[in-house]
Amino acid sequence: MTTGAEQGEIAEVGSPVLVPADPVDAVRPWRWMTGTIATATLFLGVFNAHAIGAWFDELPPSPVTEPLRAPIASWVALTTRLGFDAPRTAVRKRWEAAQAARFGTEQPGEDGSAR
Repeated sequence: MTTGAEQGEIAEVGSPVLVPADPVDAVRPWRWMTGTIATATLFLGVFNAHAIGAWFDELPPSPVTEPLRAPIASWVALTTRLGFDAPRTAVRKRWEAAQAARFGTEQPGEDGSAR
């Protein structure tokens, strides 16, 4: 609410309703955000190591990427050996089975339309 607009002045007048402070302001938002990002990074690093390894393999060789190639491959192998990629593997197998499904006399490579 403003007053004095007719004279070219604008002065803020507080709200007549007492509004309590936002509870988020009392928390440390940077700590919460940092913890959330760290948790998501750790989760993806453990359960999505295959995608990280595939992305890294597509990077062009450079003095920065080459020393990291072996540790990343080891990490992907370790998470696979421990079974952390089981959900991804299960979804991938179902997707490939759905792609291989054929209906009627359809042959691989056809567009599936009836003639």
